[in-house]
Amino acid sequence: MNKTDGLGNSSSDVGRKGELFKKYIEPNYGFIRRLCERYTASKHDVDENYNDVLLNFYLYIESYDETKNLLTWLHIVTRRYVFACDMRRRKNDNSIQGVDYNPDRSLSCEMEQGFESDNFEEMYSDGIVQTLRAMPKIYRQAFLMQHNGMSLKEIARMLKESGDLKSGNINTVKTRIHVARKIFKENIDREGNLIQKQ
Repeated sequence: MNKTDGLGNSSSDVGRKGELFKKYIEPNYGFIRRLCERYTASKHDVDENYNDVLLNFYLYIESYDETKNLLTWLHIVTRRYVFACDMRRRKNDNSIQGVDYNPDRSLSCEMEQGFESDNFEEMYSDGIVQTLRAMPKIYRQAFLMQHNGMSLKEIARMLKESGDLKSGNINTVKTRIHVARKIFKENIDREGNLIQKQ
């Protein structure tokens, strides 16, 4: 008879989940932490959300499709789960551990769209959105990734895995971000509005 852990997993499931968690989650603790800090509504809840996110990853780590980009998956799942925790908290329900979010649900469309599935149209002013849309993809990608809390190393790794960066060179990423910022400086004022060019 197989033993089970406190979460109802058999000993074989625990071993498998532990291996996957160590392979995919542990090397990205810093990335996940920064995402929690970015998306949590109150800084006082970051630690709690971070712990809950890690638990959720452990519970559903087997749902990760290895043919998909890992950092994109981590970003989407972390963002959604943090929002779910904050929403539950706002409803004055303290049973955060009861938030059962399976990352395998309805992720396929977002994963196919890649990192830009963040839907930047909802995050920025009309002027910034218009500038982002007109910006070449290679510059827009790098800018959005950095803006969403990713380090230069993480951006380089993700772009290389997706085929958008051949060498994985961090200096190339820096250049792309610099160009994106230059484009913004030339087209957007301090209030986020388009500069009217004569």
